[in-house]
Amino acid sequence: MIPEISIIVTNYNYSRYLERCLRSCLNQRDVDFEVILVDDCSTDNVSEVVKPFLCDITYLRNKENLGVAETSNIGIRASRGRFFIRVDADDYINEEACYFLRRVLADNKNAFGVACDYIHVDKHEEKLQRFSAKENPISCGVLYRKDLFLQQGGYNSEFRYKEHEEFLKRLDGFYEIFYLPIPFYRYRRHGENKTLHEEYKKVEV
Repeated sequence: MIPEISIIVTNYNYSRYLERCLRSCLNQRDVDFEVILVDDCSTDNVSEVVKPFLCDITYLRNKENLGVAETSNIGIRASRGRFFIRVDADDYINEEACYFLRRVLADNKNAFGVACDYIHVDKHEEKLQRFSAKENPISCGVLYRKDLFLQQGGYNSEFRYKEHEEFLKRLDGFYEIFYLPIPFYRYRRHGENKTLHEEYKKVEV
């Protein structure tokens, strides 16, 4: 059966969080889906963590570190679903996330994608703060129509950080992104988030 939704997980040295992420993706309810993990040439024990999931996911590994933009593109191009959603390997999603995001796209044919609200959690998964995806957009937790996304060229592989901001700027309102004010996405805060890197802060979009 061809899945309707592809869940794209990108990973670089987040193996300690990866099991939680994959379990949340595989627990999606009431939708036909696939999970694609693309590892960006990690140097930790990702191969050991992934072993129990190999029968349930598609596992791709870059031969060199390419950055999150191109790593996401690789997963999207390999996907079979009409729609895709990105989940970072250190984050996780509610079991009904894909179902409700898909319902929004089904009822709004002119929507390019739909984003949900998200909650920051700490390393112990304790809730910290809720955020609006409309007011504070992030690259993950957005269900896209894959054909339209690829028609717009996908992510710019030259951007190792802020690829989502660059993509939205390039889109420039050409398509509409809907927002579902329900926090289906869990954004884990820890000392190694890419948004804390000095390189991230220097990138201009």
